[in-house]
Amino acid sequence: MNKFDNKMLAPRRKTQEKAFSWRLALVSCVLVLGFLAGCTQDSGSGLSGQLLFQDKPLAQAQVEIYLKADKDRSVQPFAVGTTDAAGNYRVELPPGRYFVIGKQRGQGADGHPRMLMADAPGNPYAVERGTAAVPAFNLREMGREGGLSTAADSGVSGRLTAAGQALDRAFVYVYTETGSGLIGPSFGEAVQADSDGRFQIDLPAGRYHLVARRRAAGSRSGELVPGDLNGNYPGNPVEVHRGERLQLGVFPLVVIDPAVRARRQAAGTFAVTGTMLTGKVLDPQGEPVRGVHVFAYLDSRMVGKPVHISAPSGADGQFQLHLGEGGTYFVGARSNYGGPLEPGEWVGTFDGRPDHAVTVAKGSTQSLGPLTVREVW
Repeated sequence: MNKFDNKMLAPRRKTQEKAFSWRLALVSCVLVLGFLAGCTQDSGSGLSGQLLFQDKPLAQAQVEIYLKADKDRSVQPFAVGTTDAAGNYRVELPPGRYFVIGKQRGQGADGHPRMLMADAPGNPYAVERGTAAVPAFNLREMGREGGLSTAADSGVSGRLTAAGQALDRAFVYVYTETGSGLIGPSFGEAVQADSDGRFQIDLPAGRYHLVARRRAAGSRSGELVPGDLNGNYPGNPVEVHRGERLQLGVFPLVVIDPAVRARRQAAGTFAVTGTMLTGKVLDPQGEPVRGVHVFAYLDSRMVGKPVHISAPSGADGQFQLHLGEGGTYFVGARSNYGGPLEPGEWVGTFDGRPDHAVTVAKGSTQSLGPLTVREVW
């Protein structure tokens, strides 16, 4: 083939190449559109179930779906649904594994704010094709319900008193060790005594320390103040054997003495040290929040008992968090010491770093600046 032939064929080749390019682009476009359509169309997969409270259907409750078990719930849920009048819900989800949580904020029979919440017992649930069923489960009223064990054949019971009289509305806490000073998060949820001061707690076999407290505000947790009632069971530790219902008898509480409380605080939880974090607790509108404790943890998950606790923030929101040593701490804030969150609590984290951590040198004072908290309802 000579040069002339090549010149004659060149336009034809260009036309063929151009046509091929257009066909290739068209096919690619069709494939992309098909892929997008497959991504956007309803796959029909998801989770369905029913939320209950005291074994009755719970209407207008919220179902939150998470990709992992974030205990502090600081991340946004992957998906959210709402129950109908019969307590039923269905949430569309792509294939995967999910953690299901039920919530409802409202008002209790006594007129106080009420927060119902529970994790689905079988978490996580796998979604493949179609709708996977989540067995119906009961939500619990945070800070009100007990139930430390599913064991029905062993536990303790007794009667709370103050000045020789039956004491109602007090809470009994169970600890498995004394390293915490019998304050802060306990072995499980506190059990509230009845109107005659009587209580019963189901417990597995083991050795326990019992503490009872009644706060004037009626709350389950939080700092004790003068006028509140407190007591350690005189027979601590109590040992529960399998199949045994241990009768504890009278469990006396006494009124908090202001002078004794001040001495204990100065020598213990709020002891002044040479290493300190300072700052101001604010609400989302930038207003100071009073009565919030700031906590320092060594664990980034910020669960369990913190290593250091501040005294409550003042009317101006200012706080001082004394630390025993220098190092890196993960900082959070909360109205109460421990236990489940209660409606009306203020909760937040130090957000100067994404992991909520701060590094402080031993013997120095470091300002955290503003620490924003939000009210839980």
